[in-house]
Amino acid sequence: MYDRVMCAIGLGSRERAEHLLRTSQALLKPNGQLTVVHIVERFPSGHESPDEWAVSVIGEAEEKLNTLCRRLGITATIDVRTGTASKTLLIIAKERKADLIVLATHASDILDRIFGSTVEYVIRHAECSVLIDRAERSVTAGKN
Repeated sequence: MYDRVMCAIGLGSRERAEHLLRTSQALLKPNGQLTVVHIVERFPSGHESPDEWAVSVIGEAEEKLNTLCRRLGITATIDVRTGTASKTLLIIAKERKADLIVLATHASDILDRIFGSTVEYVIRHAECSVLIDRAERSVTAGKN
């Protein structure tokens, strides 16, 4: 059991997010602190400035995560930021003094092989424990 758990929610299905949140909650000590994190990496091109776009996307992500946590009966602090996912996750983990980072894997693609994945970076550089959840397998396994 952990005092401070940080759960990273990426762009995935609602079922995957629910699974990660339930896993994170189950690993939290009574009266522990759960932080749910989402990182916005991409900025649009066009007329709208990145700041206006980021504020809009951050607000929308915060609302969705708050709604999901309320629906699941999970008390959490929501932290949505812009930046490089791997580095920003580690910054937040350090700020929150996380004991554990929970995040999911996805199927590797060519970009992961060339540039490395977020998960790989977090594993190599985190100052706390990291739980990698193979959510694709565990969520589909529960449906059989």
